Amino acid sequence: MLLMLPHLAAQAGPADGLSIGRMRVMIWPEYDDPSVLVVYDGRFTDDSKFPTTTDFFIPKGAIITDICSLSPGGQHFCQLYDVSKGDEYDTVHLSLPFSNFYVSFHLAPIDLETAKRKIEYVIKTNHPIDSMEVDIQQPLRSTDFAISPASGEASMEKDFNHFTYSLEDIAKGEDRIFKIGYVKQTKEPSVDVKYASMNGRRVWGSPYQTQRNVRTVIYAVFGAGLLMVLAAIFWIARTRRQRGMA
Repeated sequence: MLLMLPHLAAQAGPADGLSIGRMRVMIWPEYDDPSVLVVYDGRFTDDSKFPTTTDFFIPKGAIITDICSLSPGGQHFCQLYDVSKGDEYDTVHLSLPFSNFYVSFHLAPIDLETAKRKIEYVIKTNHPIDSMEVDIQQPLRSTDFAISPASGEASMEKDFNHFTYSLEDIAKGEDRIFKIGYVKQTKEPSVDVKYASMNGRRVWGSPYQTQRNVRTVIYAVFGAGLLMVLAAIFWIARTRRQRGMA
């Protein structure tokens, strides 16, 4: 299955002239659910331009888990946002009170019926970036893991193989493409978030399947409530009709 991951951008207008000093992109296939966890974590260069507004592009069908801004004191402030639907990407509109940003989401589930899995990740930015670190994590119980380009620095952290790319002076509108392939016979994600240790890198939010289930529950509760309201209206109308006939 070929997945196209999103690019980061900021809208014209209030966010014009912004540039990113540092940015980390995490690409973790099948980490906490049968999809791809993506995280954008970084900081814009000019603190004096905040608060301001900006846009992030995410693939259609992606489930946002967190959008936060980090204060100078280290507190995470989760942000409200609006989403505009697009042909290839949805656009997330948000306000950032501080120059730090944190955006995480899960893509639509990977096709687990085939053991040979492929992902293509495209980074396209609408801001210049001084320094970008791309962290690609190999799923547990996978083999023949390969990335193109193959120049990432390999390391191990908490039983996971990581491949890190350090990129400098990314121009506005520049594309960086990462192609990932591996073989995995099992359908289970690497970790069970219910029992996962809180040590190591913090990943905020909940998995794609959890939020999809939450949406289903919300729709079910709404539907049940609507039926109850309609039943109450019908009962009141019937009672009034019976009283009028008495």
